Amino acid sequence: MKKIPVIFILSFLMIFSLQQMTFAEEDEEKNKNAEEARAQTLAEAARAEKAATEAEREEKKANDAANAAREKEIAEAGNYLKRDGGIKKEKIVEEKKVEIKKIKIPSKLKKLLPTEKKIEEITNRTIWKYVDNQHSMNKETGIETMTSLLRDITRVYDPIVSKYKVATIQIKIIKYNDKDQLETYWNEETSASIEKIFDNAYLIGSPNENTNCMFNFSEKGAITLCKTDEYTVQSIISDEYQEHFSYNKLKVGSKKLQLNQDEMTTRIVQEIIKEIWKNMNTENNFELHKILESNREIKEKALRDNEVAESEKNKGKLENQKKEAQNKNKTLGMEKDKKYGIQNFSCIKDEFGLVTISGQFNNNGIKKDKVVLEILFLDYEKNIIFKNSANLLEIDEFETKRFLGNTKIDKTFSTCTIKTDI
Repeated sequence: MKKIPVIFILSFLMIFSLQQMTFAEEDEEKNKNAEEARAQTLAEAARAEKAATEAEREEKKANDAANAAREKEIAEAGNYLKRDGGIKKEKIVEEKKVEIKKIKIPSKLKKLLPTEKKIEEITNRTIWKYVDNQHSMNKETGIETMTSLLRDITRVYDPIVSKYKVATIQIKIIKYNDKDQLETYWNEETSASIEKIFDNAYLIGSPNENTNCMFNFSEKGAITLCKTDEYTVQSIISDEYQEHFSYNKLKVGSKKLQLNQDEMTTRIVQEIIKEIWKNMNTENNFELHKILESNREIKEKALRDNEVAESEKNKGKLENQKKEAQNKNKTLGMEKDKKYGIQNFSCIKDEFGLVTISGQFNNNGIKKDKVVLEILFLDYEKNIIFKNSANLLEIDEFETKRFLGNTKIDKTFSTCTIKTDI
């Protein structure tokens, strides 16, 4: 009986030892797996680092090749300027590099552009942001240009269904010293001259005597252009859905297009012109959209004024010629031989019963306010079957006034006569 407890204790100790050995084997297996996973991760990281290093090396090699190609192109571009072989390529390349650096210097024209804060004040909210600015300078002509692009940041272009086309505004400032050089530059850059653009404008106006402005529009946008003695400022909005201003079809009269402070092209050009004038200490308190007037109405008014002036001129000339003729006739005594009263009278009936009456009245030396003409239609027995009358007004001395008229008569007549009340 004493052996039984001893055997039980020994069995318990053997089972406990076996469990400890099993747990140790499991821990060892787990540690081995973790070590293998870490080793695999380190290997993958090493491969990624090697690939990145190779990519950087390839990119650097491509950049070096591109730079070498550019330097070679610059050097070759200057070869045609050589008159002998004494100029080294390195010198030409260096001079070209210096010129490029000069072009990259910020332009003073950029300071004339309205800031994004100013544009935000105009629109009362953040809509437009500058996305591009380009500057160029032609040393031969002295023409400097600044071109900028604004984009509506509230809109997103959908490339799949093209649901929205983002509205943009292009601003261009040209500084010039010679008008002929500007005209040449303009003709090379655009398809129409400045004069033609102004002539075809919808609205024109002048903030002062040295500045002329125009405005034109279509269903997809608008343009405002102002020209001073030194600057040309242009603003073009491309707004196909007319989200910023309603550019309707050309209308006249009470329904014609009316500009206001919300039209962006006029507001932007106005701000730039004001900035130019500020530097020149010139009065700049104006609103461009209120100054611009209908080009068509201005042309029509000028045409009417010219017609009135020409008419007055011709009227005075005719009166002078008439008086000269009258005086000449009196001097020569021609009025004594002239036949006064109705002359060259005729009445002709066509197949439709319409009678054409014509003739002339030669006045004597007495001016008459009115002369009554009575036309009589007679049958074959000289009876009056129809009569009509007409008036000649304001007949001067010795004036010949011709008359021509029509009347309808259904009866058959043999002849017609005419007589006056004098």
